[in-house]
Amino acid sequence: MLSKAFIDLQAIKFNANAVKNKLNGKAKLCAVVKSDAYGHGIEQVANALYTICDEYAVSTIQEGLRLRRIGIDKPVLVMVPYLKDASLGVERGLTLAVQNVYQMQKLSQSAEKIGKIAKVHLCFNSGMNRFGANLTGISDMIDFACVNEWVKIDGLFSHYASPQDDSARLLAKRKFLLANKLVKHYNRNTTCHISASGGFLKGDYFDMVRIGILLYGYKPFNFPSFSVKPAMSVYAPVINTRRLTTLDGCLYGLQRPTKKCKVSIIGYGYADGLPRRPSNAQFNNKCMDASAYYGAKKGFYPVMLNADKVAREYGTISYEVLTKCALRSQKIYV
Repeated sequence: MLSKAFIDLQAIKFNANAVKNKLNGKAKLCAVVKSDAYGHGIEQVANALYTICDEYAVSTIQEGLRLRRIGIDKPVLVMVPYLKDASLGVERGLTLAVQNVYQMQKLSQSAEKIGKIAKVHLCFNSGMNRFGANLTGISDMIDFACVNEWVKIDGLFSHYASPQDDSARLLAKRKFLLANKLVKHYNRNTTCHISASGGFLKGDYFDMVRIGILLYGYKPFNFPSFSVKPAMSVYAPVINTRRLTTLDGCLYGLQRPTKKCKVSIIGYGYADGLPRRPSNAQFNNKCMDASAYYGAKKGFYPVMLNADKVAREYGTISYEVLTKCALRSQKIYV
């Protein structure tokens, strides 16, 4: 652990409040803190957002249990419909995603054994074809809940595959409206939601929005009228400097500089999270625990100041950069 990740919790709170102000009471705010809060630290981020958000969303039951262990008593939705350790989730009051009657049956059995009703959100496939039931499956799960006292349908959700594409988004939205109608007929107080950050920016709120990437200071696509502040920066210590001639290599491989130069050897390699291949300022490929960057530096080298910029250099997206760039970093909250 040589690198340091500085995480600005005030920036995350600023971003959450910006979303909440935009919602203006029209829908609930669900803070997505899955994958260790996109690399920012699930416990610290959840605590920071406690007075701002209405609910939390995670990917796994184990992530939900981490929130319960630190005293988070608000609703926590486990979005992946995979029910390993379901009894623990029911016992700790997590809301579990389900996508078929079989899952509801198994959940009902677990709930009855511990004597506690299981709260579920029905997962609907609106076109992404990742998880979820079709309309017939949604109807079947509602029928099951109507005759079973141990499972309560608390909500319905789906996900836009391409929120930035209006035609694709509207097609998915029309499908979701049909499922929404079915669930509201079962219980008009259910929480129905399809929008993550992209859908929110497009103005599709329904009963709740699930905000992930916007919380951490980035937008899923260009949307100039909404501003957020990046919350994380990563620095690695400069361990050594080298003067190279055109005959000298540095690190693994046969790459040579085109002219005399200085490089800084920093304590950050591909095991720390970012890809092995070079980015714009990097000389040669990363080693497992070290990298070389052009220029003689002292102190700490800025590895990641803007996830969008780093993502462009590596041909990926800011989500991947954020979840990986601080894997071995010491997290410092400011």
